[in-house]
Amino acid sequence: MRSRAAWRLALASLLLALGEGCAPPSSSPTAPARTVVLSTPEADASAGEEASREVAAQIGVVKDEKLAAWVESIGQRLLRFTPRQPFAYRFQVVDQWSPNAFALPGGHIFVSRGLLVLANSENELACVLAHEITHAAARHHAGRQAYSERLSPFSLGVPRMARIAAYARDQERAADTGGQRICAAAGYDPRALGTFLLSLDKIERLQMGISRIPTFLDTHPSSPERVAGASISAAALGAPAQADARAAREAYFAHIDGLMLGADPAEGVVRGSRFLHPDLGVTLEFPRGWQIANTPAAVVAIAPDGRARFALEYAGKGADPQPFARAEVGARLAQMRALIDSAAPQQTPCCKSFAVRGRLVTPQGELAGQLTWIALGGHVYRLSAVARAIELEKYSGRASRLVRSLRAPTPEELASVTVDRLRLARAIGGETIAEFSQRNRNVYEVHQTAIANDLEVSARLAEGQLLKIGVREPYRPVLDSGSGGGL
Repeated sequence: MRSRAAWRLALASLLLALGEGCAPPSSSPTAPARTVVLSTPEADASAGEEASREVAAQIGVVKDEKLAAWVESIGQRLLRFTPRQPFAYRFQVVDQWSPNAFALPGGHIFVSRGLLVLANSENELACVLAHEITHAAARHHAGRQAYSERLSPFSLGVPRMARIAAYARDQERAADTGGQRICAAAGYDPRALGTFLLSLDKIERLQMGISRIPTFLDTHPSSPERVAGASISAAALGAPAQADARAAREAYFAHIDGLMLGADPAEGVVRGSRFLHPDLGVTLEFPRGWQIANTPAAVVAIAPDGRARFALEYAGKGADPQPFARAEVGARLAQMRALIDSAAPQQTPCCKSFAVRGRLVTPQGELAGQLTWIALGGHVYRLSAVARAIELEKYSGRASRLVRSLRAPTPEELASVTVDRLRLARAIGGETIAEFSQRNRNVYEVHQTAIANDLEVSARLAEGQLLKIGVREPYRPVLDSGSGGGL
């Protein structure tokens, strides 16, 4: 959950989404997907601007000016050798841990920090960017911007406008070969596409069976044939003369040194049933056994039977929750024609709060909910408890305990928050990856370390060989009192 007011969800989105999540599976009709057809480059540009803003709002962009300028410079170098440039391209690093890359309409191209960590050379990154440039230039997205309006706003992964069907095989082949041509012309090694696809395939296999959010392979299907095709195309193009490979690899590593690995503690940390946001200085405990998802918009807990959802959202800066509650009751709830049963101040152990109970009729039946605004440390939060009207009372005790659990974290709790970062370390000649990892306190396990460095698990390392590792470091929260500035 992020602290910016832009992350607030409208109550309509919450209740309508819960109308799907709380209804029995058999009673949920399958709504047809909405299809948006982009027929011209001008339409692409307009849709791309909207989609790009949504990506920045829902996922976030890595705020590292040097890193951003470096990625942009690679993209601009590639564009000088791109035959068709119907758009003003922009290249950004999205704050997503899964290795991912996608092109939105109008030339907005994103790569994730997870992809930067997985890649092992500027050649590999350039091949990915050139691949996406080719998709955008050829307008492969036109006519296939189908997305489901029934997707919950709590869904993990890329935003709605980026939730598009996988590219067709012929489009992937065209983007592979077109991207490799651009890379070769720009002085990059086109063979790097094949090596990156192999690394991506390995990390996907390692994660099989683990809950994950979409990656590059979800929208860019890979196959042995595709890897082989990339190798054949690269051989035909030839490898341009380049500087020392080891020096180039180490230069790439220097650009990504310090990148965060995994989830960002600045978005909050989930430990069992407890959520803690170190920067905002707030913590609370959800019911045990509920499924918890921490998204940029909200922290959501879903009951084991799927019939109720609790959520914590950031409402804004302030010391009094009542104006926030009354503004929503007077505007959004009235517009939705929600029936308000009660609206009054409420006693909580830590701070001021204001609760609203109401009902809303949806195609899935009548929903009931309790919304509680709570002021703590100069910030106002909104806690939502929503279920089918006939079942809300069943969850009322747990909803009350959730509200009462919200408080400021202790100094010990704040001190316990850590962050994993990519760091670099040199090997001792002849040591194994396991020995190297133990010596450097690498939090990556052996298979992850091998894949991240394009090595075999059984490899013996060379003297002075530079490797990427994960290092666990104390997280230093930027506590925001709510007075001025902001995150």
